[in-house]
Amino acid sequence: MRVILDELSAVFGGWDGSGRDDAGAGREGGGRVVRGAEPCRAAPLASDAAFNELAMRIHEAQRATNPVLRRFWDASPGGKPADWREIPAVPATAFRDIAIVAGTPERVFRTSGTTGGGGRRGEHHVLSLDVYRAAARANYRHHLMRGAESLRVLSLVPGPREVPDSSLSAMAGFMAAEPGVGSAAWGFHERDGVDIAAVRAAAAGGGPVLVLATAFSLVHLLDALGDERIPFPDGSRMMETGGFKGRAAEVDRDTLYGRAEHALGIPRSRIVNEYGMTELLSQAYDGVAGTAPALRERLHRFPPWVRTRALDPATLAPLPPGTPGLLAHFDLANAGSACHILTEDFGHTTPDGRLRLLGRVPGAPPRGCSMAAESFLRAFRTTP
Repeated sequence: MRVILDELSAVFGGWDGSGRDDAGAGREGGGRVVRGAEPCRAAPLASDAAFNELAMRIHEAQRATNPVLRRFWDASPGGKPADWREIPAVPATAFRDIAIVAGTPERVFRTSGTTGGGGRRGEHHVLSLDVYRAAARANYRHHLMRGAESLRVLSLVPGPREVPDSSLSAMAGFMAAEPGVGSAAWGFHERDGVDIAAVRAAAAGGGPVLVLATAFSLVHLLDALGDERIPFPDGSRMMETGGFKGRAAEVDRDTLYGRAEHALGIPRSRIVNEYGMTELLSQAYDGVAGTAPALRERLHRFPPWVRTRALDPATLAPLPPGTPGLLAHFDLANAGSACHILTEDFGHTTPDGRLRLLGRVPGAPPRGCSMAAESFLRAFRTTP
């Protein structure tokens, strides 16, 4: 497994967005592109055959080193898979029940615990932070930092020292440590909320700023500002992520971006949404900061080492592009835990591999999710 993890870190670290429909969006106003560290090496994964070959290698390594997955797969119907689609998906809820890891984890990330009930928090036991950093870095550099000669970071996500078990905070820490980042400020704290003084200082500091925000923290900032405007320097951009986790009334994203544009001077085209989850080490973005289209036209895209399918909510049968269903992601970056994850998110794919998110499935868990969760737990209720 260690050999595969090192290989993945190198492949992810070499990706620069090549072959993407938005790959030409790197230059704005004559600014330099913030480049990846190495020439692109991940482009071949855009090929289904190359992706499947690596996925099956990882599957064999996981069988040998991940006893939880091996037991789950052995108890699942069907024979030996010949294709990544045939590898049974692990329901995201299983991360609340048992540690799924191929060895001793370097870090344990925990979910917010607000969607599962009973206070239970899912735990992603991450075998290699280097793999997480490489997968996240290639993607955020392409979508958030292109076109900037230098940036400063203002994070409305608590810092990694404050919340060491948050995968989002860890990613914010990765961004703050980028060579092209001149300074970083942390403007939101778990206990005290928004630090308006830090926001004002970042806006007045000179040079473009990359603002990192959850929808929750952004609403709190805008509410705290009231009628006050704090215009950020030209070239500033924002990553907005996450829902409201039940802690605030949800607002329309177009309304939220309009408020942010008015109060902070960051246009909608420079506000990019990130879709991620604790159980995945890769993320999807809905545009490149500076050239992101109107919200109604936006679609999310993962990097080439992730494949997403929509599945029938009752039977988990695969659905064709354009038909909404439960989203299942196969993320090669999850080689140290579980690559194939069944979520309770609802959406559909497009023929070119992009993704339209339609929100969480309302009400009780769909029958397909319940079946998958029961199948996973059944494998651990009997003596092996």
